[in-house]
Amino acid sequence: MNDFLSSLKADLLDRRLLPLVALVAAGLVAAVAYTVLGGGGSSAAPTAALAGGPASASSGIAISQTNPEKAVAEMTNGASAQRSGKVHNPFTPLPEPKAKTAAASKASSTSSTSSSSSSSTSSSSGGSSSTTPATPAKPSKPATVYHVAVLFGELPAGTTAATAQLTPYENLKLLAPLPSAKQPLIVFRGVTVGGKSATFTLVGEAILHGNATCRPSASQCEAIDLQSGQSEQLEYLEPTGLLVTYELRIVSIVSSKASSAAVKSILGDESKAGRELLRHAGLDAVPGLRYSARRGVLVFAGHPAFGAHAHAAAHRRHRR
Repeated sequence: MNDFLSSLKADLLDRRLLPLVALVAAGLVAAVAYTVLGGGGSSAAPTAALAGGPASASSGIAISQTNPEKAVAEMTNGASAQRSGKVHNPFTPLPEPKAKTAAASKASSTSSTSSSSSSSTSSSSGGSSSTTPATPAKPSKPATVYHVAVLFGELPAGTTAATAQLTPYENLKLLAPLPSAKQPLIVFRGVTVGGKSATFTLVGEAILHGNATCRPSASQCEAIDLQSGQSEQLEYLEPTGLLVTYELRIVSIVSSKASSAAVKSILGDESKAGRELLRHAGLDAVPGLRYSARRGVLVFAGHPAFGAHAHAAAHRRHRR
């Protein structure tokens, strides 16, 4: 036996067999190392390297994981430190952190909500514009205004109404004094509803002859109404004691249509001199009538049964 071992030792130590002996010894050492370290630990290092996770505080290389209860790899230092879990395929990407996933989901939800809101608003706006067209403004209805033309002047002794030279007054201004502001005998107050007649306030005492209707009565005549084509003669007693006769003749009462702006301008254009004259004389009101600025005419103020015809007989006007 000793001879056999001695012969084997001599053969192994032969220089020609030394490389073979070294190769066998290296194989034995590798097998022992593999057995000690464990076959599973050798596969963890490449997996950790592929995952790019941080190194663990303990010995060996740990795989980064987002959920400690579900391991995706094991420690390289043996099964004693390994956490339970299923084996992870190194070629499958590791799960992303929950925080990033939640943020991305929230951003996507916000974007979808904004897009949906914009689409809804646009659709609503489009539907509204197509179903609710703008209503055009209605044109203002033209209003009626009246234009009065008269003849007024003195009738000298020996002349008749047919031969008298009277002064024409076209388109009388409201509250215009006649024959003038320096010699006011009557003041134009406007026309009655429908342009039926023209009304004048008597400023001084006068004896009336003609077709006029007195207001409020024939015995207390403060204003007269005359229709188109009618006339009235007024006798005034001069300070010298002489009677002077004037004639008022209504040539025409013509109506026309005008815009609201034109009506406002016409109705606002009144004689300031006539207004002051009436105010100082206490004759602002027209008996039984009132002026409607909205309609631009004289309307009845209560009961209309105040008119009385002025007869040919002389009726002297008395102030209240």
